[in-house]
Amino acid sequence: MIHSPTCQHALRALIYLAERDANRPVLVREIAEAAGAPHPTLAKILHSLRGRGLVRSTKGPGGGYQLARPSDQMRVIEVIEAVDGPIDLEQVCVLGLDTCSDHASCALHDVWKLFRQNYATTISNMTLSRAAEVLKAKRLARGVANVPSKE
Repeated sequence: MIHSPTCQHALRALIYLAERDANRPVLVREIAEAAGAPHPTLAKILHSLRGRGLVRSTKGPGGGYQLARPSDQMRVIEVIEAVDGPIDLEQVCVLGLDTCSDHASCALHDVWKLFRQNYATTISNMTLSRAAEVLKAKRLARGVANVPSKE
């Protein structure tokens, strides 16, 4: 697992909000159900993301959470770094060895190095909007009809 469960919940929640592209706040309960996250856990995550400027919240009837900026202006890396901190996959050996580098490499070093580079480029460039588009296309290809409606 590259990212913590908390980060995974946060990514699924914000991609859901990007997919919804709602003009109104969305209840934590709805986001949690869509993200497959426990409601209390996601409430804490969203509160933390609000403090980091990624979402905004509205209290009271009709309240909930929205993305703080348009989804095409928010990158996946922002969410990951807000939750898990800066990523340094270069310091991690895929086989768990203490020392793994170009000079003293494990059996999978070259494959892992290529993966790391591709992954870092992808998450740095991918917006939440694009992630939502990819997810929607995958659902449509599978014939899944429960794609959130835009309001």
